[in-house]
Amino acid sequence: MKVIAKPYRSIYFVLLFLAVATSGCKPFWKYYDFKGANIPADINTFSVTFFSNEAQLVNPQLSMNFTENLKSKFQTETRLGMVSSNGDYQFAGSITDYSVTPASLNADIGTAQNQFNIKVRVEFTCEKYPEKSFTRDYSFFKLFDASASFQSVEEGLSTEIQTQIVQQIFAAVALDW
Repeated sequence: MKVIAKPYRSIYFVLLFLAVATSGCKPFWKYYDFKGANIPADINTFSVTFFSNEAQLVNPQLSMNFTENLKSKFQTETRLGMVSSNGDYQFAGSITDYSVTPASLNADIGTAQNQFNIKVRVEFTCEKYPEKSFTRDYSFFKLFDASASFQSVEEGLSTEIQTQIVQQIFAAVALDW
């Protein structure tokens, strides 16, 4: 029997302990990629159906922009490939609110700030893991000075709000938040 030298004995036991301790654990790379997403290894594709605009106030560009933003987020921040339909992860839904409401009042001038709101209903389906599927509303808002016309701030605020909503959806699906 070969005797292990004393300086290496502690390293040997540490390595042995780590091997035994982790033998029953699944490796982290089965569920995590290096972009932080928590997607099972057998999920390889996603599909996004066009998000219709069912809000009372309709921006004709919003449905297309939102749908493309959601596709882009999953293409650039996950390893998933996009397919036209029946992906492992399937997204569908509609824009249910696109509105401007007074947010704060000033005794001298009336409305001081307006609140721009967007709400999206998302139907997420994962046939391989039905417990992950959900239907949820996601919303976000931005305040803007009431002295500014909505048309002058609409595009910039709409882009910011869409980015936040897409991030919320991504967090719910890919990060399991």
